[in-house]
Amino acid sequence: MQHLITTAAMMTSREIAELVESRHDSVKRTIERLAETGAIQLPPLVDVKNDQGQTVAEYRVGKRDSYVIVAQLSPQFTARLVDRWQELEAGAAPARQLSPAEMFLQNAQAMVDMERRQLEQAQAVARIEQRVEQVAQTQLLTTRPANSESICHMRPRAAKMFGIPEHVVECIIRQSPLAPRPAGMVKNDRAEAEGSSYAVYWIKDINDVLRRFVSECKMVTPSFATHPYIHSRFKLIRKDAL
Repeated sequence: MQHLITTAAMMTSREIAELVESRHDSVKRTIERLAETGAIQLPPLVDVKNDQGQTVAEYRVGKRDSYVIVAQLSPQFTARLVDRWQELEAGAAPARQLSPAEMFLQNAQAMVDMERRQLEQAQAVARIEQRVEQVAQTQLLTTRPANSESICHMRPRAAKMFGIPEHVVECIIRQSPLAPRPAGMVKNDRAEAEGSSYAVYWIKDINDVLRRFVSECKMVTPSFATHPYIHSRFKLIRKDAL
C-alpha cells in the first residue's frame, strides 16, 4: 500500500454540519464556544454563496480542531470525519512517497493512538457502569432531602463559588472518577416528566469534590487551567477559593 504525506487542507463549518447531520448555525456556535474555552483556535470566517445565491459566513477549520468540534457535537460521526479528511488530503496537493523509516514511525504512532483510544474507551465504559450501579442502588425519594442538590442547581453554584465553567462541573460529577455517590433519586412530579426521576447529591460531598478538583488543577495561563480528567483546558478564575 502506498503511504503519502500531503499538505494541509481545510474543512468548512458547513461540511462539518452536513457530516454530523446538524444545523450549520449550531455548529458555528459550538466552534465559538470551544474557542472561548481555549480548546481550539477561532478559525477564519469567510463569506460564500450558498445554493440559493445567498451570502453566508462559514468557518475554515483545520484537521486537529475539526476532531475536537465533532467530538463535542456527536462522537459517533468520527468515522465520517476521517473519511472526509482522507478525501480532502488526497486532493489537497501533490503527494510524495514515504521513506521506510517514515512508514515505520507512522504505523507505530497509529498503533499507539489506537491503544490509547481503546484504553480511554474502556475506562469511560467502566466509569459509566459504576455510575449506573451506584444509581441503581440509591433509594427513590418523593422529595429532595435537605442539604442536597441536583446537578442543575450545583452547576451555577460551583461556577460562582469556584469559577469553574458549568460544562466542566457536569463532566466532574457525571463522568470523572471523582464523582460522588448520589444521595438518592427524586421522583420528578412535573406532568411533562412522565414519572421520571433525577439524582441529587449531598452538598458537602459536592464541595469536597470540587475543592479536590480545583487543588489538582494546573494553571497554564492566569485564567485557564488543565486537569487530567478534562480533555481540554478551561477557565478557572478562583483557584484560591478552597
